[in-house]
Amino acid sequence: MDCWDSLLEHYDEIIYLPMSSGLSGSCQTATILAEEYGGSVHVVDNHRISVTLRQSVLEAKHLAGQGKTAQEIVAYLEKDGLESSIYVAVNTLEYLKKSGRVTAAGAAIGTILNIKPVLQIQGGKLDAYRKARGMRPAMQTMIGGLKHDQVGRFAGQKLTIRAAYSGDAEAGAAWQAELQKAFPEMTIGLDPLPISISCHTGDGALGVGMMKDIL
Repeated sequence: MDCWDSLLEHYDEIIYLPMSSGLSGSCQTATILAEEYGGSVHVVDNHRISVTLRQSVLEAKHLAGQGKTAQEIVAYLEKDGLESSIYVAVNTLEYLKKSGRVTAAGAAIGTILNIKPVLQIQGGKLDAYRKARGMRPAMQTMIGGLKHDQVGRFAGQKLTIRAAYSGDAEAGAAWQAELQKAFPEMTIGLDPLPISISCHTGDGALGVGMMKDIL
């Protein structure tokens, strides 16, 4: 609210993009707080997080530069939010065990067998996608998922892809290069995974987001 108050000294309206309501209660909290601002703060739940949410912020800025009103930008963000897909390969099962997503026995067996879960975020919720034996097969599983989305739910759209990683920047750069080879027609960006995701995945995770691009 301090941030909003400061911004409203210079601007008439604010568009606030929290992480997806399907992953955090912070969106609902922000919506309740915004009620005190008489319509000058617009909280948008566009069902995104991490690199896909970053894209939404850039697109909102782009639309504002074109002279779109806050209401027009909010309508676009709410409609466009589901036009994105995230895959995350987890290198350690320790944090999934702590959160209760994997049992202690399952984590022990998975560690012995070098199982790397690949998780998926579509529509703002985190779900299991597939399992792979090792990080390289997990990388190929994510690339396969992206290619399936590209010709399926995103067919005919202009798209962009951004890679992400937790902890190991060199591994992140290698993952970015792997994606660049798989999608030579795009320029692949790279970002560290936010703590809102990496606290669940732990160190060494690799992620990727594919999303509609109007920039």
